[in-house]
Amino acid sequence: MTILISLYLLLSDNVYARSLKSTADKLAKETTHIGTGVALFGLGLAAIYFMLGKQDASTKMTQAIAGTLILFMAPNIINFVKGLV
Repeated sequence: MTILISLYLLLSDNVYARSLKSTADKLAKETTHIGTGVALFGLGLAAIYFMLGKQDASTKMTQAIAGTLILFMAPNIINFVKGLV
């Protein structure tokens, strides 16, 4: 049984599971997609606060825009930090 499992893992076409780096890269790509959805939701929620006339709407919008910018700049920030090392 162990031999069959070992052969399956060695001969499988799943390239992402063979190295830790490629798995981490795929995870980072997926979290970026999820983060984009959350950022758009935050911007929409801040816009609703503005329409309702809430007192802290400007704070919410500033935080949502800052978070969105950081999210979209994250790959560039990571590449910059990797270049320093």
